[in-house]
Amino acid sequence: MKTYYIGSNNYWYTASLILEDVPTGLYYLELIVMWICSLIPSIPLPPMKFKLKYQDDLDYIGSKDGWTTLREWFGDTQQIFHAYICTPTTNFVWKHTKRIPINLPYGFLKERFPKEVINLESEWDEEDQEFRAKTKRIADWVDGLFRDVYKKLDSQYFRDSVK
Repeated sequence: MKTYYIGSNNYWYTASLILEDVPTGLYYLELIVMWICSLIPSIPLPPMKFKLKYQDDLDYIGSKDGWTTLREWFGDTQQIFHAYICTPTTNFVWKHTKRIPINLPYGFLKERFPKEVINLESEWDEEDQEFRAKTKRIADWVDGLFRDVYKKLDSQYFRDSVK
């Protein structure tokens, strides 16, 4: 399954086009597991006590004796499914996914993919506006250089293909 997505940052004015190639079987496996994960009811686990045996776990809960309950440690049925089935499946799929990131100018991608590049201008403080104005000027300069080279390459390709 071949797909793409756009990653953009309107603070630094950077953008990337990420191409992904996922084996179709793994794509549908992850889709099914995520669907099942959304259907699992959130039933609290019983307050059965058990003893933790690893030091990292003991440090995490802050208990000296190492005793905890299923509800405190795991939470509910949905969290157990997510931790032991959903997350390992997603990690397995990501491990077998080929990704090719292509860094392109922010303005270029915003023009080509207006729906994917979301502009969140209202999220930044006034103190950030000066810094953002500087990065915007640099991004616009890079965008102009990129477009000049892009036009030259595009016209050269057209001339070569006509021959």
